[in-house]
Amino acid sequence: MKHWIGIDVSKATLEVALLNKQGTINAQEQIANTDKAWRSIMGRWSKLFGVIGQECMVCLEPTGQYSHLILETLVEMNVPTWLAHPSDIQKSIGSTRGKNDRVDAVRIADYARRFHDKARLVTADHLRTNKLKQLLTKREDLVRRKTMHHTQIRDLNKRVNKDLRDPFTELDLELIAALSKAIKTIESMIKEAIAADAELQRKYDLLLSIDGVGPVLAAHLIALTDGFTRFNTARQLACHAGCAPFDFTSGSSIRGKARVSKQAQSRLKYLLHMSAVGLTARKGEMQDYWHRKIAEGKHKMSILNAMRNKLIHRICAVIERGTPYLRREEPVAA
Repeated sequence: MKHWIGIDVSKATLEVALLNKQGTINAQEQIANTDKAWRSIMGRWSKLFGVIGQECMVCLEPTGQYSHLILETLVEMNVPTWLAHPSDIQKSIGSTRGKNDRVDAVRIADYARRFHDKARLVTADHLRTNKLKQLLTKREDLVRRKTMHHTQIRDLNKRVNKDLRDPFTELDLELIAALSKAIKTIESMIKEAIAADAELQRKYDLLLSIDGVGPVLAAHLIALTDGFTRFNTARQLACHAGCAPFDFTSGSSIRGKARVSKQAQSRLKYLLHMSAVGLTARKGEMQDYWHRKIAEGKHKMSILNAMRNKLIHRICAVIERGTPYLRREEPVAA
């Protein structure tokens, strides 16, 4: 690579820094967060500094909706693009004082220059699952709002003026009905987004063959793994979901128990946990495992975490094999 570009993304603007091979800052600009502004700056830098799209690397942090437009533009222009994790960038810098967008853009560009061998480039496949991520985010927001209105009815409406209790409850019920309808609409759109891609639909159907994996968890797994292209092993996915235990020992003085890391994809961890809890009440291998470990005196949360890991290994196995999960009670074909 001949140039390194760091972008600090905000809602309205992009703070952009251009570094050369030696790490010298060639240029810094703030531009609008639009396709036109990005193409314009690349055109200027091409004339001034010889920047060629395929011979530079752009690095930015994931900022949800705000970074979607620039990612689409970069992929369309075939510019190598790295969506780097913010904590990795911060740890690479070390101890710092102060913070502003211009400095952050330079730090992001320098991170890409120093650690480009670790880059996982954004592709069209990433953008393909981005629509699914946005739909799932919207569904999560609607479910949260629906739960809030249920809480209003159950707890808060009982404590307002008695003349307002019934009107407030009626309003909450109307909003719950509207939100339920909106959730069904979003869920239909999620299924359509998956069905639009034959490969994603195939993997989605494979996931649904596993006990404990329902439509919501299956859709999240596809979205958060970019169609199972991000992780090579079940252990890596377990680490991402915060289910993999790690040793905590040092010398002869620290002998802590193995425990999971707090660094995790919280939504995925929650969904896996709820699936594991549901399996404890459903006849099958997982329920047998639950009762066996309870009888052995194991801690319940430790058992649930082991069940989450079992789910992850089954998920990765069916995706790798390309065949549905075969339950224990089903005879193996001769």
